[in-house]
Amino acid sequence: MSLSPTKLSFCLSYSVSKFSPFLSIPSSFSSFHLHYHSQSPSLDHDNVHDVVSQFHRMFHMRPVPPIYQFGQILGSLARGKHYSTTISLFKQMEFKDIQINLVILNIVMNCFCHLGQMPFSFSVFAKILKLGYHPDVITLSTLMKGLRLNSEVEKALTFHDKAVAQRFRFDEITYGILINGLCKVRETEAAVKLLRLIEGGLCKSDVVMYSTVIASLFKDKLAKQTYDLIIKMISNNIMPNVFIYSIMMNALCKEGKLKEAKTVLGVMVKAFVKPDIVTFSILMDGYSLLIEVKSAKHIFNVMTQIGVTHKFTVTIS
Repeated sequence: MSLSPTKLSFCLSYSVSKFSPFLSIPSSFSSFHLHYHSQSPSLDHDNVHDVVSQFHRMFHMRPVPPIYQFGQILGSLARGKHYSTTISLFKQMEFKDIQINLVILNIVMNCFCHLGQMPFSFSVFAKILKLGYHPDVITLSTLMKGLRLNSEVEKALTFHDKAVAQRFRFDEITYGILINGLCKVRETEAAVKLLRLIEGGLCKSDVVMYSTVIASLFKDKLAKQTYDLIIKMISNNIMPNVFIYSIMMNALCKEGKLKEAKTVLGVMVKAFVKPDIVTFSILMDGYSLLIEVKSAKHIFNVMTQIGVTHKFTVTIS
């Protein structure tokens, strides 16, 4: 069912109050420069200077260039990790009353996230709502990633619940970020529960979600739950990738089960999944732990013969 512009505006205004725990923060960015007025450049200084000069020239053009051109410059600076510079130029756009759009607001929000300034990120989110924009999956994924990067997983879960209650849609990328955050703080059980909810229809599950949870389960030494999840994944027509096969082999090698690990390798090859340098390194390490040097050398030779490149030298005496 589609909403009229008036109805949509009302819904978004109503949404602002629903996010009050997150949005009771500075409503402007004027105080930001007091703490983050400079940063170490990651790109060539002359190139950045040229880009900033071009941005300033655009202010004086008549007519003013299309908003997407401003967005392109801000995006390039953000990709180069010049977060403070990006925010500074955005503030200048606001001062000169140049119309901003959702793309630019998402870029600025991402910059604050990378600088660890989540209150300002949510201030941008509040601005998005107040301007009548409907947050897209990039907006939501950016906030989720920012909360994860700043180890605020509990807040990420709370934000997720409030956003879903307001009928904002999360995609597999956003849920993948949330699952990754849960696993990083060793909340594997919660990650499994979330994956079950996703399987129930929240969005489409993918191999990235499964591989993240599988790796975490193995770290927690929950082998049975791990294999059950792999079976469930395959039943959902999601095939294991090289990362998942390597995780399984690594767990088996650490238990001294080299025969079983080689069986997994065989299954992997039959499924047309090409082993990589990590896969072979796991097997070589496994044989080395059991002091089976001859077998380790054989694996190394096979790796070389099938064209798997290695960026380091393995010495087996």
